[in-house]
Amino acid sequence: MTTIIAAIIFLIAVIGFAIMLKNVKAKKTAPKDSTSPSPASQPEASPDLEYKGILDSLLKLNLLMRKDIDLPKEMISEVEAIIDDLTVIIPGMMERYPGETLTYEIKKIGREHLYKTVKEYLDLSLESRKNQLDIFKKTIESLHDVSNRSRDIVEKNETAEFKTMANFLAGKFS
Repeated sequence: MTTIIAAIIFLIAVIGFAIMLKNVKAKKTAPKDSTSPSPASQPEASPDLEYKGILDSLLKLNLLMRKDIDLPKEMISEVEAIIDDLTVIIPGMMERYPGETLTYEIKKIGREHLYKTVKEYLDLSLESRKNQLDIFKKTIESLHDVSNRSRDIVEKNETAEFKTMANFLAGKFS
C-alpha cells in the first residue's frame, strides 16, 4: 500500500513538474513574440530625427571644406549652393511626398552622397586633385542641377516628374 501511495505521489510530482515547465516555457516565448515586432511594424526614424541627421552631415561637409585651404573657392561656393538647396527642398519633400522614391534619393544625396563625393576628392593628393578637378566639377555641377530640378519639381508640384527624376537619380548616384 505504501508503494502505491509513493508511486501516486511520484506521478503527481512528475505531472506537476511537467506542467510547471510547460508554463515557464510558454511565459519565456510569449514576451519575445510580443516585444519584438516584425521589421514591417518597426517605426522608422522620425522625420525630425532623420532631417537632423541630414543637416548634421551637411554641416560636417561644410566644415570639412572650410578646413581645406586648397579647395578652390568656386567649388566651395558650388557645394554650398547645393547644401542650401537641399536644406530648403528636403523638409518640403519629406512632408508632402514622404514615400516617394525621389524623396528617398534626395535625402540620400544630402545624407551620404554629397559628403562622400567631396570627401573622396579632398582625400586625394594635390597632384591627383589637379588631375581629377574636371571630373569633380562635373559631378558637383550634376548634383547642383539635380538639386535645382528637384526644387522646381517641389515648388511647381510636378508629381509626374517624380518617377522620371527618381529613376535618373537611382541610376546615376546609387
